[in-house]
Amino acid sequence: MFRVNAADNPARLLHDVGVSDHSRPVFRVAARALAVGLAIVVAVAACGSTSPTPPRSGTPTPVVAIMPTGTPMPVGTPAPSAQAIYPVPTSQPEPPAAAPAALLSTTTATKLQAALNAARAGGKLEGISAAVVFPDGSMWTGQSGTAILSGAKPVTANTLFSIGSISKTFVAALALRLAEQGTISLNDPLSKYVPTFPNASHITLSELLDHRSGIRDVFDSTSMDKAILSDPSRIWTVAQVLARIGKPYFAPGHGYTYSNTNYILLGLAIETATRKTIASLVRSEFLDPLGMKSTWFQPEEKVATTNFAHGYMNTASKPRDVSAGQKMLPYNSEATVAGTSGGFVSTASDLALWASALYGGGVLDEAELASMIDVSPTLPYKPPYPYGFGFERATIAKQMAWGHRGHLDGFWSAMWYLPDFGITIVILTNDQWTNTQTVTAQLVQALLAK
Repeated sequence: MFRVNAADNPARLLHDVGVSDHSRPVFRVAARALAVGLAIVVAVAACGSTSPTPPRSGTPTPVVAIMPTGTPMPVGTPAPSAQAIYPVPTSQPEPPAAAPAALLSTTTATKLQAALNAARAGGKLEGISAAVVFPDGSMWTGQSGTAILSGAKPVTANTLFSIGSISKTFVAALALRLAEQGTISLNDPLSKYVPTFPNASHITLSELLDHRSGIRDVFDSTSMDKAILSDPSRIWTVAQVLARIGKPYFAPGHGYTYSNTNYILLGLAIETATRKTIASLVRSEFLDPLGMKSTWFQPEEKVATTNFAHGYMNTASKPRDVSAGQKMLPYNSEATVAGTSGGFVSTASDLALWASALYGGGVLDEAELASMIDVSPTLPYKPPYPYGFGFERATIAKQMAWGHRGHLDGFWSAMWYLPDFGITIVILTNDQWTNTQTVTAQLVQALLAK
């Protein structure tokens, strides 16, 4: 979810803008070159390619994080039935001249940590947690700055952040999986599941997935903003949220406008179709099989830790803590209004596992992944970021990137996979003034530097 409190920034960011039988193995592949008996090297695929990586079987490999000291630290291990991410041979015999390091080393870890520290200091950011997964499955994690200013609590690898609209990637992947199972069809009208919503018979689930429904964003309302901010501790129900939706932007299928309401409705449709909660479905289908132990859907689950970062609004010189005294991030009312459009919390390492599996071909089959990354239906409407099903395509440091960004008050997040290199980068921050694309670009440049 992308939202800026009007009281803190007159140029309110209402939606997505610029800078701003399933027994399949969980990990299949991240496509890249393998030199037998030698170090893994990376070969660049054709520029602009959006073809999913073909599946490949193998033996599970633990994922480890290497801190700047060079000491390996276990972060997560795929479930026993899972398969690790494996490089796939290509016809290109040599890596590109500017290829990033394909293997994690102490030197690479040191460069990444230095880039992270520089980004935080240069942007006067409160705190950052980052993770990078390499093609061989190795993971670097790094942190810089403060999670809670009161008491100067530092960010750690286990600190939870609000991930905002990155939550949409879980809901989109779930919709695609349920469609493959036949539980739902993406061509189904919304009225099949939410018959009382206005014009629901003319809106399809696919139009919810890629924001072509025309439904107004729940946060595109001054009155809704006031209601959220007037009582930060309030717990909103989905019915209460949907009752506040304004008039549509356009007729279904005739435009593109990023709207969090689409994913609130999509979550409700999935829960109606399955008679299960989004939290239980995401946990059983994705989180547990991938070993993601630090990710929760706040509106439906009790978070099993108090290791939160607090979100900060206003300015770097006068930060205002919006999370103090709250049970959810960034605060109860916004988390519950966002719901399935942005209510998840996670760590950088968990999200890095998720992105590597999702975009590397270990979560969705080839057809499902191809559907997710297909941005052609939204391209005619020139979105700031070409958009698929819970999917954004971007260019970062001159490299193609697949993923999603997220924002709720006081938090910005970015989760990107570089398909030409098989590398995943996740950035989580806890202040309103972060430009996560700039921070991500600095880490990419650190990887590209010789």
